[in-house]
Amino acid sequence: MGVDNPINGDGGYNAIEIDKGVLLFSRSKEGFKLFHDTMELFMDNLYNPLCNNTYFNLHYIESGDPVLREKCDIALKFPEKHLPLKIPIDDECFTDISVLKGSLDMKINGWEPTPDQIQKITDYVVGVHIPVHGDTFNVSCLQEIAKGISYNRVLLGGSMSDFKYESEFLELAQKMEKCSDGIEAKTLAQDMKTLASDILKKDYPDIRTEQTPALKGQIPYEYGKNEHLKKDGLDSFNAIETDEGVLLFSRTKEGKELFQNHLEKYLDNFFNPACDNTYFNLHYLECDNGSLRGRSDLAGKFPAIPQSEFPVNQCFFVDSEVLKYSLQEVKFSWKPDSDQVNKLENHLLDGDFLPIRGDTSNISVLQEIATGKNHYVHNLALHGVGGFKYNADFKELADIAMSYSGHTHEYKVINAMREKAKEILNRDYPNIRKEQEQSIRNKNHISPTPPAQKKGRGL
Repeated sequence: MGVDNPINGDGGYNAIEIDKGVLLFSRSKEGFKLFHDTMELFMDNLYNPLCNNTYFNLHYIESGDPVLREKCDIALKFPEKHLPLKIPIDDECFTDISVLKGSLDMKINGWEPTPDQIQKITDYVVGVHIPVHGDTFNVSCLQEIAKGISYNRVLLGGSMSDFKYESEFLELAQKMEKCSDGIEAKTLAQDMKTLASDILKKDYPDIRTEQTPALKGQIPYEYGKNEHLKKDGLDSFNAIETDEGVLLFSRTKEGKELFQNHLEKYLDNFFNPACDNTYFNLHYLECDNGSLRGRSDLAGKFPAIPQSEFPVNQCFFVDSEVLKYSLQEVKFSWKPDSDQVNKLENHLLDGDFLPIRGDTSNISVLQEIATGKNHYVHNLALHGVGGFKYNADFKELADIAMSYSGHTHEYKVINAMREKAKEILNRDYPNIRKEQEQSIRNKNHISPTPPAQKKGRGL
């Protein structure tokens, strides 16, 4: 049936994946209610130290495997043991991650105890309202007020009746509403922030707090150097950052292979209009608290979602907040020209150069010839440029150019080669990607400079 037409009933499942395992729910009426109740339970306990996940991933699964029917809705099958639901959820309610091999759609979340995280999770479940109330509602409101986010409008409008501390803040909001003195208004705003901070310390001293990344030294980028400063393992990562988000890969054998495969996929589609990024940044990250494990190597974990398709499935991207763990960043433009291809090709990644092939190779060579770069003439005349589809089209002109080497006629032949390259580009590649306005994220950056000896492919 697929993501656009999900199965309700036998064969369709929702799942919650956390560090402890997977909670699997049928898409029957009863299963939906249990899923809803479990989501609500987690939301009510976002700040509870007993609910100390590091991630909270949501899945839609299709599978005809009868084993999944046995592993779903455990709390309903054994209500005397598992109902009413409570935190921590009983171990027997969890199943292993093998059930996720049928996942067709997923939303990868952290589990940071912040108002932003609440929004990310509750926005995901289409058609299912996940209420936020109790301690989670009170703490998240207090956190935002303590940061200076104004709640005056909703307080004065009577929309905060569920807020435990409505009366205390309403009094301040009313004073601010009547205040016409700028200095006094600033004082009242500070009083509002101080009150929220004091209540958090007094009434919620033991809530889960956001983990601050351990301070580690940045690893400077120098071509082919400092690789020895990078660690391998489940808590070290490579990442690709584009306009769409971040693709995260563990520095395990499998993760490095996925990383390399995705880099090659992007390079193979460099001129593809569907690949309309404005930047393409590479990162090295370290995270010792395990919170990134559930957000890495996603393309290798869920075989039901094709890896080969392009653009990369949106499911595989995670939020850019993971980059707070980045220890090295190398920024690239994604301008569709041969210079950018050369820079990417020459960036050494775990000891490997990126192969430039197919349309990317053909278009970038044609662009270089069309702009008058003549370093291909020798190869075209003798044995051709490796992998270049149009060697035969330029062989005769390259031979003539070689025979006129150093003579003024050589430049006339070079111009003829330029015109032929432009003609082929217009004929065979009329719809290649055009340059876009660069994202603010990458404006004014300095791209790494590749070594001079690999100026052109095939040389």
